[in-house]
Amino acid sequence: MEESFLHMLHEHPLSRIPDSAQKTDYDRLCLGCSRYFLPGDATYGCSSNGCRFQWLLHKECMEMPREIMHPLHPSHPLTLHFLENISESIKCAVCNVWGVYRLHYRCSAGCDGLILHLACAGARNEKHPPMEHPSHPEHPLRFSRKTRWCPFPCDACGATEKGDSYICTLCDYSIHESCALLPESKDFPHHHHPLSLSFYVPHVYIRYDFYCAICNLTLPLRCWVYHCHLCSYVVHLNCATSTVDNENENANAIGDEKEVTTVFPIAVDDMYEEIIRPFVKRQKGQILIPHHHLDHDHDDNHNISGKYSFSNHPHLLTFITFPSSSSSSSSHHHYKKDKEDEDDFPRLELTCDGCTLPICVKKQTDGDGYESGYMSCDECKYFLHLSCFNLPPHIPSLPLHHREDHNLLMLQNSAKLMGWIKCKICYAYTNGLYYACTYKYCSFVTDIKCASLPNTMKHAAHPRHNYLNLVTGNYGYNYCGNCDDLITPLQGQYRCNSCRFSVCRKCVMLPATNKHRLEKHLMWLTYDSYVNRPGEFYCSSCENRMSPRSWMYHCRDCDQSFHPECFPATSGYFRNIKYGAEQYVISSIHDHPLRFQIISNKKRCDLCHDDRYNEPGFQCASCFFVACLFCGVKHMDGATPV
Repeated sequence: MEESFLHMLHEHPLSRIPDSAQKTDYDRLCLGCSRYFLPGDATYGCSSNGCRFQWLLHKECMEMPREIMHPLHPSHPLTLHFLENISESIKCAVCNVWGVYRLHYRCSAGCDGLILHLACAGARNEKHPPMEHPSHPEHPLRFSRKTRWCPFPCDACGATEKGDSYICTLCDYSIHESCALLPESKDFPHHHHPLSLSFYVPHVYIRYDFYCAICNLTLPLRCWVYHCHLCSYVVHLNCATSTVDNENENANAIGDEKEVTTVFPIAVDDMYEEIIRPFVKRQKGQILIPHHHLDHDHDDNHNISGKYSFSNHPHLLTFITFPSSSSSSSSHHHYKKDKEDEDDFPRLELTCDGCTLPICVKKQTDGDGYESGYMSCDECKYFLHLSCFNLPPHIPSLPLHHREDHNLLMLQNSAKLMGWIKCKICYAYTNGLYYACTYKYCSFVTDIKCASLPNTMKHAAHPRHNYLNLVTGNYGYNYCGNCDDLITPLQGQYRCNSCRFSVCRKCVMLPATNKHRLEKHLMWLTYDSYVNRPGEFYCSSCENRMSPRSWMYHCRDCDQSFHPECFPATSGYFRNIKYGAEQYVISSIHDHPLRFQIISNKKRCDLCHDDRYNEPGFQCASCFFVACLFCGVKHMDGATPV
C-alpha cells in the first residue's frame, strides 16, 4: 500500500515518491527548505491532476508541526503558513537572511517581523537547543538539518560532507554535529597521554612545520586538531577519531617477509655487516671470491698464503685472518706501535679503504667462514673488508640509475687527501670506493654504501607500518620526513605506501648511535625526543635551536641534544672519509708529525686563522698545532710520510 500523508495546508494527500523515480525531472525545489532533492532523500508530493507535483516536500519539512513555541517570541505561538511565491522582501528573524520560502512560520497574533524559515524554527527544540561552543564564543550555534541534503565544508575537521550540523546564523561558520560534540580532552589508543582538543593549530606546530603523526599529511591552519602538550604530538581530528585500526595496516608489504631483514638505523660498526655484505651476496653471480689454503708455516701470524690483485690498488693484497683471542680490531699487528715510536697519537682502529667503515671481528653467523678475515697490503696501510674486496668491479645498473648503456664501474681516487668525489645520492664526500657511470656524458657517481642499500627496509622512525620501499623514477618530488630536504627522482627515497612518510637516503644512512666529547653517555638517534619533554631544544654543540620533530642524538639523562650534522666524521658531510691512515711531516709549516683527521683541538687554523672546527685538517697531538685541509694541501709538495 502506497504511503501517503495529509498535510494541514494542502487539500490533497501527499504520497511517497519512490526512490527509483527521477525527482530532478520535476525541476522543483522543496517548498519548505527550497533545496533540490538528492538521490536517496525521502520525498513526498501531490500527484493530483490539478497539482501535478507542484507540492514537493522533504519528509523532515513535511513533518514540521502546525504550531510551535519559539524562545525568540515567547508571547505568542508561531503557526505554519504557505505563500504562493517566495518573498524576497521578508527577512527571517533568526538568521537575518532576506527572503522566506513558501512554507514558513510566522506569529499567530500578526506581530510584525516575526517570520522564520522552517530550518531556523526547527533548530529550537528540546533535543537540539542552541549551543554555546568554545570554538565560536561570539554567537550561539544552532542545530541545522539543512546540511543533511547538501555537502558543506566543516570548519572543524575540514571535510566536505552531508550531515546534521551546528551553524552560526550570523557568521559563515558551520561544523558537523559529531565535531561539535567532541570532548576537549580524551584518551586515544595511538598515544600514551590524553590529547587536548585545539580549535586551531598551535603556533609551535606551525613554527616547526609539524605533520599529522598518523597520516603524515599537512595540518590545515584553521581546522581543529588533537594534540599532547607534553609530547608535541599532533593529529588531524578525523585521524584521531577514526575507528579504523590502522596499526597493522601494511599495504606495502612484500610477498616474502624473510627477504626483509635490515632494520635501520644501523650502528657504524654494524653497517658493513648489514649493508655491504648482503649487497655482495645479492650480486653473487658477478663476484670473485679468492681461493686460498692455510700456510701452516705462518699459522701463528694468522696469515693465509697467496697474493691477490685488486683492480683499484697497485699492490698485491694478502688475506689476514682475525686473531681468535681478540674482540677488537685495534689489536691487529698493523697498528701496533714500535717501541721506538715516540709520537703521542692514539692507536686507531682498523678502517676499510673501500667503505671507510671499521674492520671489526664478528661472530660467524652463517658457518661458511666468509668473514674470517680481511685483505691487507704489506707495502702500505691499505685494508679492505673481504666483501669490499669482492664487490663487482662493474655492474650493469642500479635502481637509481637504471638506464641503457649506462654501466657502472668501481673506482677509487688514489689521493686520500684531495680529489674526493661527492655522492649523487647522499651528497656526502668520500675517498673510498665508488661506482661511476661509464657513459661519456653522464656524471653519476655513488659511494658503495649508497649503491648497496636494499630495495625494501624497516625503519625505527616509522613503526606504524612495516616496510619502506625504495621509490625511483617519475614519482615526482617529495620532502624527507626528517630533514625536510626536497627529494629529487635522481636521489630516490624510501617511502611508505600506507601513508606519505618518506626518508631520503642521506638520513637513512645516519648511524644508530654517536658519541660526543661534551656528553659522557652514548647517544642514540631519536625521533621522539619531545616525548615527556616540553620546551625548546638547543644543540649542545652549535647552540642553535632545533626542531623538536627532527631526528637528533639525544641523552635523556643529561638532557643534551645534538644535530646529526654536528658529528661530521660519523653523520655529517665527511662521514665517508677515511682519516688517520698516515702521518706527515710538513717541514714548511710544522716540525712535528701531523695526522689527517677532524680538527678538534682548536677552533681556528694556525695558518689562515679561519674557523675550521669539526672540519677535516691536520692536527698535531704533541703541541696542538692545527692546519686546515686547504692550508695543508698547499704545502704537501714538501711533505714526508712517517
